[in-house]
Amino acid sequence: MFDQVKRVIDRLAVDVGTPVAFLVRDYVNKEMWAELQQLRVSPSGYTDSESYWKDTLVVDLLRKCDLPSSIDREKAALKTFWECETQCFKTNLRLARYLPEHSYLECEDLPVMSFIDSWRKEVDFVLGNLPVDLTPRFSQGATYADKGLLITIPDKMSSTPTIYADARCILPLWEGTSWCRALCEERPWQSDPETVRGNVFFTVPKDGTKFRGCAKEASIPVTYQLDVGRHMKKKLLRIGIDLLQGQQKHQLLAKQGSVDGSYATIDMSNASDTVCRNVVKLVLRGDWYDLLNSLRAHFTLVDGKWVRLEKFSSMGNGFTFELETVVFVTLARVLVRQQGGDPDLVKCYGDDLIVPSEHYSSVVSALRLFGFTPNMNKTFAEGPFRESCGGDFWSGVPVRAHTLENIPNEPHEWISLANGLRRVALANLDNPARWDCVRRAWLCVLDYIPSNIRRCRGPEHLGDIVIHDKPEYWDIRRDRNKVSRKTWVLEADFGPVHDQTTRKRISIVEDMPSDQTDDMYISAYMPIPSVLPWNHWFPAVQLASCTLGMPSQGVTPRGAVSGYRVKGVSARLTNHWLPTPRLIT
Repeated sequence: MFDQVKRVIDRLAVDVGTPVAFLVRDYVNKEMWAELQQLRVSPSGYTDSESYWKDTLVVDLLRKCDLPSSIDREKAALKTFWECETQCFKTNLRLARYLPEHSYLECEDLPVMSFIDSWRKEVDFVLGNLPVDLTPRFSQGATYADKGLLITIPDKMSSTPTIYADARCILPLWEGTSWCRALCEERPWQSDPETVRGNVFFTVPKDGTKFRGCAKEASIPVTYQLDVGRHMKKKLLRIGIDLLQGQQKHQLLAKQGSVDGSYATIDMSNASDTVCRNVVKLVLRGDWYDLLNSLRAHFTLVDGKWVRLEKFSSMGNGFTFELETVVFVTLARVLVRQQGGDPDLVKCYGDDLIVPSEHYSSVVSALRLFGFTPNMNKTFAEGPFRESCGGDFWSGVPVRAHTLENIPNEPHEWISLANGLRRVALANLDNPARWDCVRRAWLCVLDYIPSNIRRCRGPEHLGDIVIHDKPEYWDIRRDRNKVSRKTWVLEADFGPVHDQTTRKRISIVEDMPSDQTDDMYISAYMPIPSVLPWNHWFPAVQLASCTLGMPSQGVTPRGAVSGYRVKGVSARLTNHWLPTPRLIT
């Protein structure tokens, strides 16, 4: 499929027409993948939004793509792991003097100690008391012993559970769960959890130059880590930090900051891997620290060797994301308050931190003092550019580019690329010239989609099960199995129609009774999930799984799709329904 992608890049580069675009085309034609993926554009080198967007459009398209390259991305991830551990070791050593067991302090340490005391009180205010109870929660990821295809919830409840030595204190909680009862009833020889020393290091793709390090946790601790993380999410709401819907808020603040300079956006390098043990011990109340410390892995298996962790928790731990959010937001809130600002203006989503611009320098200095490294390539306090949580803005204008993770090979992958190109081109409606840069490449992508699937066109809120296009090209069905290209849609559902010619062809039926509009369908290219029937597992495991709300028809492993088909979907569906579409049969 490289030749097809080359043709798309070629059309895109010619229509963009900048020196950087032609350089990208040259790299692609010569298959110089390493040079291509190391290429970057910086907002500081541009004077207007559209010039920056054009170069970003072509440079970032393949930046994260899995391409053949001379770069050893696994080695780069291991190097980052050791660098972060070294950084955490130095921070632990430097901060040890502030721990309660070390009473010796110099006079110059007193201001830092005073700040830590204020920081601890802020964390205590946010987290409050410990949860009254903990309930195991399952993710879709692998664990220490559950890997490969055997990572569904019933698979995890059928295997021998694993636990850390320090986490065995939670076994009385676990023994009261249906998970434990199912094992005791069906496989009593597996009901005694196996004690393991720590988690296992592995990597996942990040971009074309490096992988990201993660860890597979023991099966029992990770379920309780996830529940602790859930409680921490709820606690953060009391200071206005929403880790479920907060990304949209961050994007709005980044847009505002790019217009009036009121906010600075701060991004951390390897944030979760640089939250060291002593930082957590200094700022968490004793009972909270004991809880988190008992659930975390103290060692990681790396290249066949056990390594004692200097960081507090790894990516893969169920509460790492929430913990780093608590650490960063409370640090910034204390500083802003001490300098007379409004701490409620501070927002944080993982390692994406937004602070009022006048407090930017102090926050960055404090982050560095406690062992964190702001990524200055993605941190912005001056000028017209801001970025946060996937939103890039130049003076309020969206300038984010679309990125590919893999070379498209199947129709649904080409649909995703077509929609991505169209979305970034139409993000700035004030500049229709953007579409001129993308249109030929978009049409080229559509050429690689079979004609029967190419007819599956619809609104953006349906996601990548349809090709996003103008309303006059949508396949509207009154009957879900019979296709007829209608010329009516719900403007209330699909957004306003700006084209006057199209408007004349569309009859607005938003005032019709719901029983007359509920049978509206749009032709879509739908995934067919692979469903494993419940007879694969013992009855006790089936019962335990069903108490978690799993569907009665069976289990669908993560990403398991047996194929795709063209089918009608309700025209009223919205994106919260994705990415696990309900098939209409």
